[in-house]
Amino acid sequence: YALAVSGSDLYAGGSFTTADGNPANCVAKWNGSAWSALGLGLNGDVYALAVSGTDLYVGGWFGTAGGSPSGDVAKWNGSAWSGMGSGPSGYVKALVMYSGELYVGGAFSTIGGKFSANLARGQFVNFAPDVTTSAATLVSLTTATLNGTVNPLGSVSTAQFEYGLNTYYGSTA
Repeated sequence: YALAVSGSDLYAGGSFTTADGNPANCVAKWNGSAWSALGLGLNGDVYALAVSGTDLYVGGWFGTAGGSPSGDVAKWNGSAWSGMGSGPSGYVKALVMYSGELYVGGAFSTIGGKFSANLARGQFVNFAPDVTTSAATLVSLTTATLNGTVNPLGSVSTAQFEYGLNTYYGSTA
């Protein structure tokens, strides 16, 4: 039902359980030589795909993405699925990224718990942030510093958390 391109990768979404003989639940990636699954995939039909950077957004009529609740809209970040919470009250038929926001169209009256007659803009999207941590530094018996990155809704920031007599946390970039 849907196709999207990101770099040299082609994504296909629909109502299928295999891609060229390989298990793939309703969404798959073609890298120019072979099809592959995106984790556990979805448990229902995919009607729409949109790409933003390395993220693939999927819309349709499904309840789980990668085995976790997703509410008919989900994001694949290249290694894991995340859902958007309560999702729409019906199914999603169209997705598009415009000016950094995800627009969703379909047959629904609410999305993310808010009234929205068949069209919604990305502010409703409630994807869990991607968090990456590195090894703790400056470790002693009473203090430690944990460094990492946090990617809430696509904007990357570097964070540093310090624990000790004076607990400090905040962005460093």
